[in-house]
Amino acid sequence: PLPAVPVTADLREVGALGLAGPRERLTGLARSVLAQLAALHSADTLEIVLISADRSRPLAERNAEWSWLGWLPQVRPGLGQDCRLLLAHDREQATARAQELLRRLEDHHADQARSGARARDAAADATGKTARHQPSRARPADGSGDGTDSACGFTGPYTVVVVDGDPGGADVREAVARLALEGPRAGIHVVCLAET
Repeated sequence: PLPAVPVTADLREVGALGLAGPRERLTGLARSVLAQLAALHSADTLEIVLISADRSRPLAERNAEWSWLGWLPQVRPGLGQDCRLLLAHDREQATARAQELLRRLEDHHADQARSGARARDAAADATGKTARHQPSRARPADGSGDGTDSACGFTGPYTVVVVDGDPGGADVREAVARLALEGPRAGIHVVCLAET
């Protein structure tokens, strides 16, 4: 392995991402990742949600460390969220953001079930057979695509959820774990930061 070599990761491919290291390097790396995402994706195609509710670090320190995010249009609520910015610095805000994301995930699952049933019915009518189920993250073999996750029917906008340390109570930890596992199918990608 080579030390200190940049690595690229397509969140639509990997689903979720974990970053770990000493605090100063970790926050610098996280800032770089978020700045690149914000520069390359408009607020119409990407929203950024921060959950920084780890009580092991003072609130003032967490606020100061992430205050720059408030300038990004990607942290302004555009999907009916009940907040001014998509920044959660306490457990109440973390719970609210996690619940909003879980509702969106559930809505996506319900939409997929409805459209999947219609697609299977149409395919069965057209071929006389039931359509073969593809995994939700399947991609065309030739790598072609228009930037949408057509295999799962997701067209955006995408959400990147940055979780800095312990996200809060057990309910929020469970929500984050579920979002990391199931969220990519609904365009929700978790980036977890762990200080070492």
